[in-house]
Amino acid sequence: MTKSRLYSKFALGTGALLLFLLLAFLVSHHTTLITTIDQGAINLLHPLVTPTLTAVIAFISNLASPAMMTVYSLIIAVFLGRYHEWHTGLNFLLTFSALTLLNHVVKELIERPRPLHRLVSIGGFSFPSGHTFSTLILVFTGLALLKKFQVSPQKLHIVLVVGWLVIILIAFTRVYLHAHFVSDTVGSLLLATASWQLLTASFAVTGHQLI
Repeated sequence: MTKSRLYSKFALGTGALLLFLLLAFLVSHHTTLITTIDQGAINLLHPLVTPTLTAVIAFISNLASPAMMTVYSLIIAVFLGRYHEWHTGLNFLLTFSALTLLNHVVKELIERPRPLHRLVSIGGFSFPSGHTFSTLILVFTGLALLKKFQVSPQKLHIVLVVGWLVIILIAFTRVYLHAHFVSDTVGSLLLATASWQLLTASFAVTGHQLI
């Protein structure tokens, strides 16, 4: 990794971390700005709510549940192992698990209650969104794996676009279902970006690749 690329990763990661800390502060202190934005997003989506659409949205959202994300990560790790890339598969699994755990720890520290009148049964705390965070990390790690195996830039761009569309879709489902506030999903974006960029940059400094 070139020095300019390394500096860019540290800068992006640090910037995302600072923004996340600012957002976490605003959320934990129940500021009017955050409350207004979050409630406005829920009000905006409320006219769209129907039993049929809710069932479809809930199904899509469940595809990014912690249980399903665990299944996806195990499938990817086993797939890599079948192609004699057990070390890469293990690194992927450990990275995905560690970062997912980080999100859970932060959520327990902030202890933000979920929105009222949820359309699905769910417990736990709200900030940041676990579904959105896990989807982001899966896309980041997936792109890293594709780069490692020297997939063409054109295919990488396609995966990148599709990946972000999936991320936005999952974030939308969480807000639609009143399982999360919109600020929870933004927090996931910032925390995932910060942790991924800083972690991969730190490994690069030692002369190693995370995945």
